[in-house]
Amino acid sequence: MRSLDVFLGDVLVGRLSESGDGRSSFRMAEDYRRLPRRPVLSQSFEDDPAKVYRGKKAELPAFFANLVPEGPLQELIERSLQIPHGDQMALLEAVGGDLPGAVELRPGVGEPEEVAGNGHGEDEALPDAAAESGLLRFSLAGVQLKFSVLREGEKLVLPLKGRRGEWIAKLDSPRFPHLVENELAVLEWARGAGFDVPECSLEDVSALTPALRGHAGPPEGRVLVIRRYDREGSRRIHQEDFAQVAGLSPRLKYDQLTYEKLARLVQGIAGPAAYVEFVRRLAFVVASGNADAHLKNWSLVYPDGIEARLSPLYDQVCTIAWPEMAPELSLKLAGLKSLKQVDERSFRRLAESAGNDPGQTLAVLHECLERIARAWRESVAQDIMPPAHAALLREYWAGVPLLRRHFR
Repeated sequence: MRSLDVFLGDVLVGRLSESGDGRSSFRMAEDYRRLPRRPVLSQSFEDDPAKVYRGKKAELPAFFANLVPEGPLQELIERSLQIPHGDQMALLEAVGGDLPGAVELRPGVGEPEEVAGNGHGEDEALPDAAAESGLLRFSLAGVQLKFSVLREGEKLVLPLKGRRGEWIAKLDSPRFPHLVENELAVLEWARGAGFDVPECSLEDVSALTPALRGHAGPPEGRVLVIRRYDREGSRRIHQEDFAQVAGLSPRLKYDQLTYEKLARLVQGIAGPAAYVEFVRRLAFVVASGNADAHLKNWSLVYPDGIEARLSPLYDQVCTIAWPEMAPELSLKLAGLKSLKQVDERSFRRLAESAGNDPGQTLAVLHECLERIARAWRESVAQDIMPPAHAALLREYWAGVPLLRRHFR
């Protein structure tokens, strides 16, 4: 039987175990459950901390399944560390020191209560011979190839000797050319509209070390570099995405919930102000033609480890720039999927579902859309966005009545 102890900083939260038949389960440590103000691992565990959370056969419990690296990064790590394809426990053990948020996974030793309080401090470096050799030891979600890196002068390097990445370097996509320019333009557009957006920039592929450069395509290409909002120097700030909040497998990040349900979750967990911010962000999703705002692209962050709020914006892309991508919402809104059909009635239904005043929600919507339109005209987004993408975006605005009145 394999097991991993689950920590938040120095606090032992519990143990993730896998039995001989390949079934996995997570049980919280009794000492953790008794803490008067315990740090939150996931909202999905808060209703019943004493429960044993089980995964389906060959799958981890949902919270942990969402920590496993995805797509090309998973394949790279498996090859780099010679991990059997799809062995999620082995993957988490390999990358457990540099996961999203403040969670850390270490090989289980003894009974969970016996190791409580014996965690490594945040400033300690955990020696890792494999990391010294340049092997990949971090996890990031998403199908776009990306790396958790450090800046050393003008270079972007893999963390060594237990250090954790402070930046994310996203590579361009052969399938969706100019993805990195598109995403930077949308992020800077959002910043100009008053949204909380991490520091980001475009760098030349030559900024990557040779170990990473081979994955980056043509040498004249660009890399999108974004500061990690879950890192603050040596401090790790906990976060979880809404697939984790809802206790859903990563393969269910589309369509399993609606935006109405997501709005109710945000309001119930983070309060009325977070609901207003959710409305604003959903308005930006529609205005920017983003058909990829699925559950893993919405997250909570826990600055003090306990109280949740919406994380800064991330993974914002104008997907309508690639005609082969259907202009459909990732989740239904008022029973609709088409971005072009979203209107005031859609946001009215959202407000009613969350028990809020529709008139106030519509006021927030239009004030935000006006600010988004003004930010497009005045920010650097127009200069960064590939011209062909900007042309498709303008064509899209003209075809959506809700947007046409603001984007004249």
